[in-house]
Amino acid sequence: MLIPSFSGHGFKAYDKNENDITEKLFKGFMIVDADYTPKPYEEWSVKDWPETYQNPSYKNIFAPGIAFAPPHAISKPRTSKNGTVISPAPPRTGMPSGITAKLVADNIIDSIKSGKESLSHKGSMGNMGAACIASAGFGLINGSGVSITTYPIVPDYEKYPKTQGRQLGKTFGEIGLAGHWLKLALHYAFIYKAKMRPFWWLIPE
Repeated sequence: MLIPSFSGHGFKAYDKNENDITEKLFKGFMIVDADYTPKPYEEWSVKDWPETYQNPSYKNIFAPGIAFAPPHAISKPRTSKNGTVISPAPPRTGMPSGITAKLVADNIIDSIKSGKESLSHKGSMGNMGAACIASAGFGLINGSGVSITTYPIVPDYEKYPKTQGRQLGKTFGEIGLAGHWLKLALHYAFIYKAKMRPFWWLIPE
C-alpha cells in the first residue's frame, strides 16, 4: 500500500499500575510473533513474518489481518526525487485477513478445549497467496474489473530467486468485463456467507 501510508493509529497502552507498556504492544499496529530486528534490506527474509499473530508479551492478545505490525516493507525501499521514502507495506486484502483470522480463531478454540495454549494452526503471508478484484468501471455490459492474484503475498527470494520472489504461475493481473461480473458475484456470495445460510462455510475467504 502506498497511499495512505499504513502507519497505524498511535495507540498508547498502560497496565493496571499505570505503567506505560506501549512498546510491548504497538509499533503503529499490534506487535506479534514477527522478527522486528532492524536490519538492512539485503538481510530481510520471508522468515521475519508472523505465523500465529500472537503478541509475545501478552499471550491472550492476537492481531490477525490488518491489525498486526509488519516487520518491514515487502520490497526494496526507494526514495523519490524530493526525498520522500517509498516503502510499500504488504497488501491487507480481505482474503489474507480472513485466512489469518480463521487460524487465530482455531488456535483460541483449541486452547480453550485443551485447557492449555495451542498454536498448531499457522500461516505466514510468506507462504499464502491472495486474490483481489477491484472495480474499474460501471455497467453490466460496459463494466470493468481488475483481477489480481499473487503468490506468495510476501516475496520469497530464497524459494523463487529468479522471479522476484513470486511463483509466476499463480501471480497475474487482468482487467476486463469478466472481472466486473466476478466482483458482482462475490458481493452476493459474501453476503450469503455473512448471513450463515446453508453451506456458507464452502465459500472461500
